[in-house]
This record gives sequence, C-alpha cells and structure tokens, in this order.
Amino acid sequence: MEKPKIIIDTERMKYPFTGLYYYCKDLALHMDQYYQDQFDLYFYSHKKIEFPSHLKRIFRKQIDKLFFYIPSQYQLWHITWQDTKYVPVNNTKIVYTIHDLNFLYTDKPDYKKKKLLEKVQKKFDRADAVTAISAFVKADIEKNIKTKGKEIRVIHNGVDFKEFPEFDSPKYRPKVPFLFTLGTVLFKKNFHVLPQLLIDNDYELLIAGIQNNEEYLNFLNAEIKKLGVENRVKLLGPITEEEKYWYNKNCLAFVFPSLSEGFGLPPIEAMKLGKPVFLSTLTSLPEVGGNLAYYFDNFEGDSMRKVLNEGLIDYQIHNRKPKITAWANQYSWEKAVDQYAQVYKEVLGLSNNKITELTPKISAIIPTFNEEINIENAIKSVLFCDEIIILDSYSTDKTVEFATKYPVKIHYRKFDDFSSQKNYGITLAKNDWILYLDADEVITNKVRNEIIHTLNSNPKEKAFQFKMNYVFLGKIMQFGGFQSKKVIRLFHKNFAHYKGIVHEALVVEGKIKQMQNPILHQNLQNLDSFIDTQNQYAHLKATKIKTRNRIVLNIKKYVKTFYRFIKHYIIRFGFLDGKQGFIFAKIQAKGVSMVYDILLKAK
Repeated sequence: MEKPKIIIDTERMKYPFTGLYYYCKDLALHMDQYYQDQFDLYFYSHKKIEFPSHLKRIFRKQIDKLFFYIPSQYQLWHITWQDTKYVPVNNTKIVYTIHDLNFLYTDKPDYKKKKLLEKVQKKFDRADAVTAISAFVKADIEKNIKTKGKEIRVIHNGVDFKEFPEFDSPKYRPKVPFLFTLGTVLFKKNFHVLPQLLIDNDYELLIAGIQNNEEYLNFLNAEIKKLGVENRVKLLGPITEEEKYWYNKNCLAFVFPSLSEGFGLPPIEAMKLGKPVFLSTLTSLPEVGGNLAYYFDNFEGDSMRKVLNEGLIDYQIHNRKPKITAWANQYSWEKAVDQYAQVYKEVLGLSNNKITELTPKISAIIPTFNEEINIENAIKSVLFCDEIIILDSYSTDKTVEFATKYPVKIHYRKFDDFSSQKNYGITLAKNDWILYLDADEVITNKVRNEIIHTLNSNPKEKAFQFKMNYVFLGKIMQFGGFQSKKVIRLFHKNFAHYKGIVHEALVVEGKIKQMQNPILHQNLQNLDSFIDTQNQYAHLKATKIKTRNRIVLNIKKYVKTFYRFIKHYIIRFGFLDGKQGFIFAKIQAKGVSMVYDILLKAK
C-alpha cells in the first residue's frame, strides 16, 4: 500500500532562536524518525532555512501568500501555528495546531484583535482536526472561537533538550550563584520584575534571548538601574545550545515570570536537569510546571523574594531534584508525534496500528573521531532507535556539528583503546538493548525491520550477529575475506562486554543469533580515510606486541607483509574482486608493514 503524502508547515523556522523554530524543527525530526515507515513526509519551508538535509522539502514561493494550492497527490497539510497565511485552497485535508491566542491580551486596538480572531475562526472552520498545545490554550479557544462541537485535542509539546557535559566555555561566566531565564525579551515575558530578586543577596541574574524590542529593552534597563543592580544583571542576547545547557546546569534556579505562555518550553528544559523553577501563576505555566514548580503569587519585590528563598530551602531539604526530572521527562517528542500521527490517521481514515512499532527500546551508540563524511548517513539509519549516543574522541572536523542536526546525545571521551571506549559507551545507555554502529556503517531498511521483528518476538538470545556488505572504491566486495566477515552489533547490555585492545571482541554470556540481512559498511569509498584507519590500528597493534615482549626482526616484517597480501588476494580469492581486490590486499599488507616500522623505529 502506498504511503500517504503529508506536508508539515515548517515555514516559521525562518525565525531562529524562537519557540516556533524549535517546535517546527523537532516536530519534523521526530515525525520522520518514528513515522517515516508509514507516511511520505514533506516539509514546507524557505530555501535559506538551515534544515536537516535528509528531510524532503517543498520551498515557499512568493505567490503562495496570495494563492496557495497543494497538488492532489498530497493528502494532508499540517498547519503548525495559528496565524499562518498558508492554507490550501483545494480539498486537501487539514490539521490545525493552535499555540495561543495571545493577541487578545495585548494592547492592540480592538478592531485588530477582532480581525485576527476572524482569521483564526476561518482556519478553525476549514480544518478537519484541531490541536492545542495545552489545556489552557484549549480553554481559551473554546472561550473565544465558535467551535460548533468540533473536538480540540491537547497535544503537549515534546522537549528535546540537548546535553553537552564537556562544554565549559559560556560567553559570560558568573563569579557568584546566579538566576537564569531565557526567552524573547518582550513585555509579555515580564523580565523587568526579576531584578527585584537581587535585593539583600549577592546573586547575579542572567537573561538570555533575542532583543528586538527597543522600547521594552529600554524599560528593562531603566528598572535595573533604578534598583542599582546594573553590575549583577547580564543581558546575554541569543545563546547557543551548548550555552543554554551550561547556564541551565549551573544556575541556582530558573526564573520565568511570563504573563502569556501557550506552553512554556524553557522551564521544562531547566526541569529536565532537575533545577528548581519559579514561574508566574498565569496562563499555561501552572499546567506545565505542576506541583514541582514554585510560583510567584504576585510581582511585588518582597513577595517574590520570599517565594524564591522559601523555594530554594524546600528544594534542598526535600531533595526535589529526582521528582522534578521525572516530571519534565513526561514531555517527550516520541509521545507528541505519536499523538499527531493518530490525528493524521483519523483524518485520513487509516488504521492506528503501527506497521513497525518497536516495543523493547534500543540505545544506538556511534563512536566517532573526524567522521564528518560518514556521520549523517550513520545517524539517519538508526533514527528508529529510542536513543542515539555519539561518543566522540574530540573530533577536530565538523563531526559533532553535523551530528547535532539530529536528535542525538553527544558525549566526549579521549580515546585509549577500542574496548575501553565501547565499554564506556555502554554505561551511557539508558536502555537494555544496545545497537553499536561504527560511523562508516549504515543500517538498511531491511536490517531495521529485521531488528524490530526480532526484538518484538521476545528472543532468548542475548546478542545478534550480522554479515557485512563492504563498499570499497564504489564496489561491494565479495571476496578477499569479506565473504566470511561477521560482527555482533546488537546485544543486551547486561550480558555482554568488550575486551581486546586492537580488534575488540564482544564477550557474550548467552546465545548469539545470526541475522539474515547485512549491514552496509561504506566508508571504504574514501581511500585516504581507510589508510588513516590502518595507521591507527598499526599503532595499537604495535603497543600490543611490545607488551608481549615479541622479538622484532626485519625478516619478520617482510615475511608477514608478503603473507598478508597473499592471504587476501590469493587464498581468499581477492583477485575475483578485480582492481579493488588488488588495492585492498595491498593496503592490508601495508598495515602489517606499518606495525613493524613503528616497532623498529622505537627499538
């Protein structure tokens, strides 16, 4: 059966560092990760938007603002924010997501509010399904929009908060305990009440976010000056993902007195790290923070300081951190896209059963060092996994930059040997099943489906072995030793560990099953990279030989080098792979020669 073609509007990504930017990006990435097997997904955006390269895009045209037509092969259009101008004029099915009706609570003239509300009403009437990002927004819609009995689904936003534990270079480093907040610097964020929290203490206050409203910025600075705390308030402007992690991790508390929030992403990001958060009692924030947040009843200085001081004491005395983290973890993108997918299917009249739903969760681990050529293909192939961990040995190229385009967790560790590196990776995984993948390997769709089917059958085996399809200089190698090459890539972490310095082996306590479909090993298309890898192996092998006190002789170098070539090219029929077979055997022999060159040089 042909998959339905669905377009998701990500046009608002043209405004980076905003809530809608991250909402659109995360919705796109996670919908593709979990539902690419059921929907043919397309994403509507600007050409100049930095967008994940593996996703299919439809570019916005100037005429779209006047006449927006979607070809009939696309069955559904997802409007991802309430004020969009892009609504199909034909009979395409529509899912309409409303984030807020905040314009009703601004100082706009009444006639403008009325006009904006009429536009929302028109899209609401046109939609086949409507979703709201919080129960508060749903209630606000029902209060101000004629719903005519149409159901409004509440789908809370997911929170994909990236962690960078090794990062320690923020643009500004406070010297004393500090309060942190994040958001576009506007009147509705109410940041100007926060400097009052600095009275009678030595704290600093850090405010991060876009500063594009000069009137409010002047007002905020005036309030700071009036209280005499200019030296303890820092307006950081936009910050990177790494800096956001650092400030959330190291702050004394996250403070967010916003007057108007449809959901409230920044407090949940802080709560993911178990931080105490202090919120206003307005709009959606009590719903989002629940009883694990602390609330300002009003914005008088004495009252706010009392709430802050009593909250910090309560946080410490009762060890609130674990419960705060658990609360925040309920807001996952996996859960959110499952709910959106259910809405899509209902609108399209499809079954809600997943075709390839994975019950046991998998942690995919990819060790990296300077793998910018390969890393994106490796990550894309394991997006079906519940968790993707990049274990990087401090790459000096763009490996990490490319990896962070995807929903991954980045960890750093200096490389010592392969077994130690991989065993450390296992300790980072939150799930029992581990899928270890080298950065130059790819899980094909057939392998993915076989993994899902196998794990869903509750197997007795503790590990699974795969054949490899090696691509060398553009050719899948059939001989030279490749025909018998098998590796264990999937295993239960409680029954396996690695040992060995050079060619690490997985020791498994239990049965091992051979899988039918091969993993694709594709980095060997890059000859220089392959030679560099051989050089790395040579240094490790030389270390291993020295520890065994083996005698190093020139004659041994030539004998073993010659034998390695004969082994791959003649004994294992490498000559049947043509030119590639010859070059591969030659490089393998060169690898042996490198080992003895290193030993002879050290002697």
